[in-house]
Amino acid sequence: MKSIVVFTVGLLFITDGLAQNNIENSNKRTLSITKTKEKINIDGLLDESVWENVKWQTDFIQIEPKPDQNANFKTEVKSLYNDKFLYFGIICYDSIGKNKFKAPDLKRDFNFQNHDLVGITIDGFNDQRNSVTFFVNPYGAQRDYLSFDDTYFDSDWNGLWRVKTSRTDGYWIAEFEIPWKTLRYKLNDDDQPYFGINFQRVSRSTNEKSAWSVYPRSVGFNRMEFAGILTDFVPPKPTTNIQVNPYALVSNNSESGTEFKAGGELKWAITPNLVIDATVNTDFAQADVDQLVNNLTRFSVLFPEKRQFFLENASLFGAGISGGSGSVSGNVSLIPFFSRRIGLDNNNRPVPIDYGGRVVYRSTKRNFGAMFLQQGSLDSIPGQNYWVARYSENIGKYNRIGTIITTNSTASLNGSPTYFDYTGALDGFFRLDGKNSLNIMFSFTKNDLEDDNGYAGFLQYQYVDNRAAAWLTSTLITNDYRPESGFISRKNIFANISGIEFNLRENWVPFQQKIRDYTPSISTEFYHEANTGNILEQKIALSPLSFNFLDGGKSKLLYSYNYQNIIEQFRPLGIDITVGKYTYNRYDLSYSSDASQKFSYDASYGIGGYFNGRLNSLDANVVYSPYPYVSLGMGVNNNEFKKVGISEDNKSVTLYSFNSRFALNPQLQLTFLYQRNSLNKSDIYNARLSWEYMPLSFVYLVFNSREYGLFEPIKEQNSIVKISFLKQF
Repeated sequence: MKSIVVFTVGLLFITDGLAQNNIENSNKRTLSITKTKEKINIDGLLDESVWENVKWQTDFIQIEPKPDQNANFKTEVKSLYNDKFLYFGIICYDSIGKNKFKAPDLKRDFNFQNHDLVGITIDGFNDQRNSVTFFVNPYGAQRDYLSFDDTYFDSDWNGLWRVKTSRTDGYWIAEFEIPWKTLRYKLNDDDQPYFGINFQRVSRSTNEKSAWSVYPRSVGFNRMEFAGILTDFVPPKPTTNIQVNPYALVSNNSESGTEFKAGGELKWAITPNLVIDATVNTDFAQADVDQLVNNLTRFSVLFPEKRQFFLENASLFGAGISGGSGSVSGNVSLIPFFSRRIGLDNNNRPVPIDYGGRVVYRSTKRNFGAMFLQQGSLDSIPGQNYWVARYSENIGKYNRIGTIITTNSTASLNGSPTYFDYTGALDGFFRLDGKNSLNIMFSFTKNDLEDDNGYAGFLQYQYVDNRAAAWLTSTLITNDYRPESGFISRKNIFANISGIEFNLRENWVPFQQKIRDYTPSISTEFYHEANTGNILEQKIALSPLSFNFLDGGKSKLLYSYNYQNIIEQFRPLGIDITVGKYTYNRYDLSYSSDASQKFSYDASYGIGGYFNGRLNSLDANVVYSPYPYVSLGMGVNNNEFKKVGISEDNKSVTLYSFNSRFALNPQLQLTFLYQRNSLNKSDIYNARLSWEYMPLSFVYLVFNSREYGLFEPIKEQNSIVKISFLKQF
């Protein structure tokens, strides 16, 4: 095993000689934008006379599957602006036919991998780090997000903008209207201001990805140093820029009865750099419910944030690392501030948020954010106040250092005094060059009721090239580290994760008419007890057969050697694993089909040892989307235990799911999710009718049946009618 570790770490340093990025950041493309006084009707037709006098931008270059070659599908871009809006008209040529463009659903923030699409990313600060991105598919469904360093993404951010599309048998058109007030940009004193800008097109029928300003396939669309330049315009000076978003709802809960509630949010962009948010009676009734998970590891599961107030500027406050199966951080998560700690109890039941506020400042030199929220009391949960402050300083072109501090004060309960928890962290991100980056953090916690301070930190090195990716992550979390406003997947642990994955397109790779990439990999995970140094877990994973197919499908064969040292009794899915040392091997085979097709599926099957017995695991999902307006999905996760645990249990645990989406158009949609877990015979469902009657103004009808807790769940049912209204001044 030691030789494999040495081999893997050694590859981290020799990979640089294997490949070079072929793209040099020079001779940036330039797009001149035309000012207009003519009224533009956003209908996806581009039939106003002013469009005829604007020069087309063409000559998109392939990113995939044949980098640096001209795109097979022609794309044309035109741009206009006035004192209120930026306009972009994009024609995407494709002879596939107007009803055969790929769009499995019309969900907002749809899955990027499954759709025909075209999009724009804009760097208004000209710092080659920040960008705001807008995508649309041929049927008008929108996807938008904020990005920072092409590393941190506010992927569920919803901006106020409009787009309409039209389709013919030879092409489809997207017409964008983006308010200046939705963008964040630097005011220039010079005579010729400019933005960084790029356009991306994906033709899913052949999985061709192309861009107006080419970038290496090893990096993302939001690496803004490879973007072009938008010029010849004068952005408006800041005026009143306030959004108000009130709501009212009526709910009926099986436990608490009928309730009326009103509240809302206010956003004030004082300048393009400085934004203040306020919230009263914060409500998340429309948020997507969590998917159930049967966890087989000793690490806590990290559920993503889905509540809109916390998703805005989440990347600014999102210092740390998030782990998971196959992650470059292993299974270890270290997050000093995790917004799901606010407004949810330990069973993920909603707790009222009375009021709060947030201020965010972004510039080319530094970023600052502060947040305060007052959480109300619920049952035996006392009221709490949360404060968060974040600061980062940009150093040079691509580096930064920062700090984050959180404080949580818990109100007195049953005569006990109010006490405070503190978490602080220093972090840094350094892009050493186009391929090598370093991410570091040191953090501490302190509690008024505890004498000992807790400490944690990580160092993460990554190498990314067109032909290889390599990583090395070391993380330390002491036994006394307790970030009450953050998240850790496990404490008292010292983890070392390393690995390398190749991306080969050599002539000797077989079946090149079907296979795009051959991606073999090897990785190691070592977990030690922090206070003793004793080994807790070892995992060495080897994937000799791993392929990405030209049609978008993937397949992978994985072998893993596992060593587990159980120092206290462990109970996965109700099976008691006693103290002891265990060694076992596992084999996993996975395959996923082209998800853009009307019928698609993915499945993985694992066999082999599991502690003192055996475990066979199946995880399978199928999706049927006969039209973009209808999507039906089913999933099953089954774990068959054989002679596992103290009692050598033979046990089967199955998690079933069914989901559907019906859409009249991108603004009116009905979704349904049902899940059943055989472990505790729990059933949950969520049905939601959503009507976006104006941009980002909604009517919701929501029906929920939820169960909180694993082995003795508390069941709760509720129905909700909610109306929200967004107005920008």
